[in-house]
Amino acid sequence: MFKLNTQRTYKYPVAVNIFDGDKEQSGKFTAVFKVMKNSTIQEAAAAGDKNLLDMVLVDVEGIQVDGEDGKPLAGEALLGALKDDPSVAIALAAAYNESLVKKNRPRT
Repeated sequence: MFKLNTQRTYKYPVAVNIFDGDKEQSGKFTAVFKVMKNSTIQEAAAAGDKNLLDMVLVDVEGIQVDGEDGKPLAGEALLGALKDDPSVAIALAAAYNESLVKKNRPRT
């Protein structure tokens, strides 16, 4: 029998390109995503009260963001800074969507 865990999380790589002046930076890090019910995502989208990343992003590894004091951010402060940066937020959302497609693609 197949047992479905509806409270699962998983790690997935995120590739991001950021323009800083005339320079382009490329990097990779790992995001930990929570699997959300389709109905939950649809209800939140209809109400306009939640961002997808607020619902699915649990943690990250392999990326550092320094705060105003020069010290690395951690926990919710780190996640908030990543979700607040347009380039990183787009990369995170793309990685989440890609992960759902790839993980459910039939293997040949």
